[in-house]
Amino acid sequence: MNELRSSGLARLEPLIGLWDTQTTRLRGSPNRPVEAEGSVEKSWTLGGLYLREDLAGVGANGEPLLGLGFLGHDAVRGRYQGAWLSTGATGLIHFHGWLEGDALVLQGEEPDAQGITRLFRAVLVIEGPDRHTLTQSFLVRHRWVEAFRIVYTRADTDTETS
Repeated sequence: MNELRSSGLARLEPLIGLWDTQTTRLRGSPNRPVEAEGSVEKSWTLGGLYLREDLAGVGANGEPLLGLGFLGHDAVRGRYQGAWLSTGATGLIHFHGWLEGDALVLQGEEPDAQGITRLFRAVLVIEGPDRHTLTQSFLVRHRWVEAFRIVYTRADTDTETS
């Protein structure tokens, strides 16, 4: 491994692999969730300094959604940082984060459909070697409102049949 690699990256090691996703979007009302399935491949890149995430799923309006993200740990600043791009947005989204117990909290800004910048918080909880959950909320009138949740379940890569 690259000697520049920080110990903070070791916390991300369980995320490496192929994952099936189940996304629940709340669309403004927790009583009317919209669910979609997808897949993600997470791998190390640039000598193990960054986790790369390649997503294929379904967007908020039912259209195909492709995403590409990077997450690293800046050992000098002592924080996580990353970027996200997707076919569902025209801008690059930057974020930074920190650990709170077993959760990785990521925070940044992104524009809504009207171009108004809004603050978001994503909480990533690694529940075990085969499952993790990301919950994203937006700051609305001084309180966090959950927008969507993604449950990642390790994909069955065993192709043998009985």
